[in-house]
Amino acid sequence: MSTENTSLEVVKKDISTQVLAKVEQFQQNGELRLPKDYSPENALKSAYLILSETKNQSGKLALEHCTKESIANALLKMVVWGVSPMKKQCDFIMYGDKLECQMEYTGNIVLAKRFGGLKDIKARAVFEGDNFVFDVDPETGRNRIVEHKQTLKSMGSKNVIGAYAMFEKVDGTRDVEVMSIEQIKDAWNQGAMKGNSPAHKNFPDQMAMKT
Repeated sequence: MSTENTSLEVVKKDISTQVLAKVEQFQQNGELRLPKDYSPENALKSAYLILSETKNQSGKLALEHCTKESIANALLKMVVWGVSPMKKQCDFIMYGDKLECQMEYTGNIVLAKRFGGLKDIKARAVFEGDNFVFDVDPETGRNRIVEHKQTLKSMGSKNVIGAYAMFEKVDGTRDVEVMSIEQIKDAWNQGAMKGNSPAHKNFPDQMAMKT
């Protein structure tokens, strides 16, 4: 094993020890309760597999370029959230020499089910040519889909005009969140790619549903 690889393994071991010690401290103080099916050790191993290939635009590896403190904080955030990068529930982003752990939409769903009483959620894109009608219940203020009819022709286009997500909570409460394409693009503009990534251009319906 080369000296470079040996030093990297030492760094990984030191950071893992630091993160697990912090997690244990939180648990002992009653400040953190991890899901029964969540293993911090396994999550850290999967994170390191991903980080070993994570590079910035200059080709610098995250584990070599980012500060140990920022790596430890990103990994600690992952464990506290109880999410896994292997399951695409979170992602690691390099900002200069700082590493950040960012929640993916699938991770948000996991947390909503775990802590927010979410039972199920389903998103759909609305295309130009669809017959889409929704209204607002004046008594509850909740949205309701009155009608949504699509054709193969409209679904095959990239002319997305909106999207909605229907969700149900464990207490039986149901609601619908509706967004126009203008609102969706405003959300995309908050990201680093400003909605100009290949995924946004080639699969606008999927990206709209994620939003």
